[in-house]
Amino acid sequence: MSKNKKIDSIKRFSRAALPLAIALAQLPLSAHAASSWVPTGTDAFLLAGAKRVAGPRPDASVAVPTGYALNVSGTPALNDTKITPLEISQPLHIVVVLKGRNEAGLDALLREQSEPGSANYLHYLTSAEFNERFAPTRGQVDAVVAHLRASGFTGITVSENNKLVSAEGNVSNARGAFNVTLKRFNYRGKSVYGNDVPAQVPGELGGVVDAVLGLQNAEVPHRMIHRLLPPKAWIGEQNLAAQALAGQQVGHQPTDFAQIYGASGLPPATKTTVGIVTWGDMTQTIADLKQFTQRAGMATVNTAVVPGGQGTLADDGDPAEWDLDSQDIIGVSGGVKKLIFYAAINGDSSDSGLTDATLTQTYHTVAARNEAKLINVSLGEDEAAAYADGSLKANDAAFKQAAAQGQIFSISSGDAGVYQWSYSPQGAPGYIGNYNGSGTSITPTIPLSKYGVSSPASSPYVVAVGGTTLSTTNTTAWAGETVWNEGAAYADLDIFGYPVDNAARIWATGGGVSAYEAVPSWQTAVLGTSLKKRALPDVAFDAASSTGALIVIDGQPGQQVGGTSLSSPIFVGGFARIESAHNNIIGLPTSCLYRKLSSNKALVHDVTAATSNGYGGYGYKPAAGWDYDTGFGSLQFSKLSATY
Repeated sequence: MSKNKKIDSIKRFSRAALPLAIALAQLPLSAHAASSWVPTGTDAFLLAGAKRVAGPRPDASVAVPTGYALNVSGTPALNDTKITPLEISQPLHIVVVLKGRNEAGLDALLREQSEPGSANYLHYLTSAEFNERFAPTRGQVDAVVAHLRASGFTGITVSENNKLVSAEGNVSNARGAFNVTLKRFNYRGKSVYGNDVPAQVPGELGGVVDAVLGLQNAEVPHRMIHRLLPPKAWIGEQNLAAQALAGQQVGHQPTDFAQIYGASGLPPATKTTVGIVTWGDMTQTIADLKQFTQRAGMATVNTAVVPGGQGTLADDGDPAEWDLDSQDIIGVSGGVKKLIFYAAINGDSSDSGLTDATLTQTYHTVAARNEAKLINVSLGEDEAAAYADGSLKANDAAFKQAAAQGQIFSISSGDAGVYQWSYSPQGAPGYIGNYNGSGTSITPTIPLSKYGVSSPASSPYVVAVGGTTLSTTNTTAWAGETVWNEGAAYADLDIFGYPVDNAARIWATGGGVSAYEAVPSWQTAVLGTSLKKRALPDVAFDAASSTGALIVIDGQPGQQVGGTSLSSPIFVGGFARIESAHNNIIGLPTSCLYRKLSSNKALVHDVTAATSNGYGGYGYKPAAGWDYDTGFGSLQFSKLSATY
């Protein structure tokens, strides 16, 4: 063969080999790169063929189509999108979750702390004591750090409770460290990525690593805020069930709720530090809060911002969620000792969004610092997705530490009724089908009998707060409540409130039964042993946009807002008064609440009006006592305080 022909042959071979080289770069590392690979609690986000996630699933009868499906509720097929290997240079913010020590001992301690007569009753740990007894060891942390560093990760940091090791890297680093491949695809109008094989670690780390977060950014937490919609956004008339009750449906100042729910008879919560889990820059939120307190004749709030991790606190230009949380907590509490915004960082250096990885970091920061007594969370996501990527268990670990330290997480149960798992084409939860443009007729595109709940509200280690529609007399006297369900509306709206497609959703309180979280003993003691999984909510307060809070947003007062992002702050503000009245000795109150509320009906407003939290005759209907819509109902805080 001539020299020129040899050169041409080499060039043709090189061109042919290039796609193969790219493909090989995306293959998992072979076993020779580690002595052995063992699984973690992070499954594949993209499911190929008929592959299923290990463990219980609420939809086991649903077949996964050929090709890729998403590892979320219903395992929907991923259609009409190009799936390609994720670029090797894609930045990734990875959070490795470590297993705790002596979980059985921690579970026993949590039971004893809530049992009157126990030696540990109301005796809570400091962060140092928790770390000494239950946190991963320094040697375990060092082993994970060494593995990440050897795989090329940089910016490695360790959480104060030794539970999380975070790092900055790229796809190539993740492939080497966790034996994964990642794919890019379009989802809900965005270019996103996810792992198509489960995350693994070398065998020597199998007893150390619990999960690997940050391998997908498609399924992420969303806010539970419900701004007052224009009439054109509703499909048919808005369901205003509370109009059938005595009193009126009107908007309320945040300070009104203290009177409505019997908290104003207690001293302000000036002995109690309260936290809010947020995302991004809080400058505008703090400015809006200052304007609110000035207008309400209240003292300026002592605030602080604590980043959930090392990174950038971006500003997405919409402070409404954090405005709602902060102003209602302060309005109901009458003022607090300190208000801390625990702000989650960006997903990675090129992504300004909130992810499971950065939110989990924030929960652990709250627990590790152990400064806030009550912490509000108005965020949630599909429970199946959180279970599959490992964040559900990782978040539970933070909540368990907080409970052992006497901290209380209060979490919104969701604004999508029993359809927390179903999303519109643009990512709005509560999607039920498509409006055909005639009357109120909606063609369902989901199984309306399939129910789901929101994570992390489904955790047994938090207070889950549902929503009601409130009726009052003279704006400050309670006149009645129904289950919050405002009916169907267009799901996807532009900035002017006009629909961009014909997708329809419901606005209603979340509630139901977890598919993954074990039922706590304090629930079975009251609700019966037939209950096998955590049920929610525990209590409920006003969430309807029509009766919601009038707050300051972007410097503009009088903005009317609802959602379970309102009901959870009402609980936090009211219970902060109880904590201050009792010198902050009360820890996670769920066990005590179930005992007291089931035997003393005078402590709550029981919600029994027959409005479900589903659509078209589906969903749960309220009943006397506890139910899947509103739990025990809304608290009367002064009466409850008198029982401690």
